[in-house]
Amino acid sequence: MAKNPDGSSNISEKFQNRIKQIIDDQDFDKKDFPKFVEVSSTVIIRATKYGIIPSLKTLIKIADKINVSLPYLLGETNNTEFYLSENPTTFHVRLEQLANERGEKFSKIANHMPFAYNSIYEWMRTKGLPSLEHIKPLADYFEVSIDYLLGRTDDRTI
Repeated sequence: MAKNPDGSSNISEKFQNRIKQIIDDQDFDKKDFPKFVEVSSTVIIRATKYGIIPSLKTLIKIADKINVSLPYLLGETNNTEFYLSENPTTFHVRLEQLANERGEKFSKIANHMPFAYNSIYEWMRTKGLPSLEHIKPLADYFEVSIDYLLGRTDDRTI
């Protein structure tokens, strides 16, 4: 990945193109779109100019406002079908549910992940969200979509 002006490397040309496409398709200008999705204009400017992917929390906020899946928002799929859960839940509830379905402890799951062993426990304790780079391997491990793991949809398919 290329570096962006602030030195981070969370850049995606696919995301940059998709966010521009969404703004164009919805007939927003770059001033109105941030207000509509309730994020700072800086986030949208950085996304459209450099392809900088914001935090997972911000991505969820944008995706919820425009009713799309995270993979669609990130430009990883062209599938526009997305169904928000009628009973949304949290990442923490969904992660615990998936672990229980497999009869696995977080320690076993963590052994298969590319992040620190105690990260899952920290997210559960603080009710924090992992980064996008960490949510993807978890979703892959459970063979569910990241939107399902985050509790945004009841559709498990990837």
